[in-house]
Amino acid sequence: MDTKYAELIAGFSLFQGFTAQGASRIVERGEVKSYTSGDIPFRDGEAPEFVLLLLQGTMEVFVEREGKALVLTEVGPGAILGELAVLCGLQRSASVRARTAVVALQWSAAAFRNMLLRYPLLSERIFRESLRTLVEKERALIESLAPARKYAQPVD
Repeated sequence: MDTKYAELIAGFSLFQGFTAQGASRIVERGEVKSYTSGDIPFRDGEAPEFVLLLLQGTMEVFVEREGKALVLTEVGPGAILGELAVLCGLQRSASVRARTAVVALQWSAAAFRNMLLRYPLLSERIFRESLRTLVEKERALIESLAPARKYAQPVD
């Protein structure tokens, strides 16, 4: 196993406090995948079969509407992608595309869930980040509807 990926993981905030040996076990639970610019590891509507941890490169999360791609966010090393669909057992809500050459660690859905059970601190951090993302999306949606609020009835 290439120890450079374990060293990378140990430097990510989600894995803060992991030893080199602990980070190696994280790598061993998954499979290192390479993507070229433009590759789409998963699409909106697909079954959640795996989770990605971005090790190197940049990916964009997007949805397709009316034949056009709407980029929701761009992420770099240390980002986890696809975890909410796996945790909730829902179809993917967005697609992911490599913006640059990418190296990612891919965990099967079962391996990801087992890893969360084995490492409670990691589980807490992933849940916190996932919930933070959801709250930010909710706030953005509310703000996008703000002009409509001036016509709404006042709250008692």
